Amino acid sequence: MRNNRDTNKVVVQKIIGYCDNIAELMKKYDSSFETYLSDISFQYSCNMCILQIGELTTRLTDKFKEQHDEIPWRLIKAMRNVHAHDYESVSLKHVWGTLTQDIPALREKLEKLLIDEKFESNS
Repeated sequence: MRNNRDTNKVVVQKIIGYCDNIAELMKKYDSSFETYLSDISFQYSCNMCILQIGELTTRLTDKFKEQHDEIPWRLIKAMRNVHAHDYESVSLKHVWGTLTQDIPALREKLEKLLIDEKFESNS
């Protein structure tokens, strides 16, 4: 059985994996907003990664999230909820900003957490 420290670490690694998936999709589609608007496969692939990232945040301990409040956990979860429950209202322009700015920044912060090994063993 994993302790909370290990669980948090595994979840962070999974989130980084989805950030990397988004980066690969951006490369594949030449990071083009026009392509994103017109290619439903590009949209759905990126948007599914966003949904998964938001879902994974629920597996992190509250203590971990509190200790790392520089990361906007609630906003990440809120974006997941919009994608899951009110997809028709998703602003593709807003999502594009998330894909091009927020996801790379999130990945960088999480990678730093892994390098610094800032994981607490207590929930």
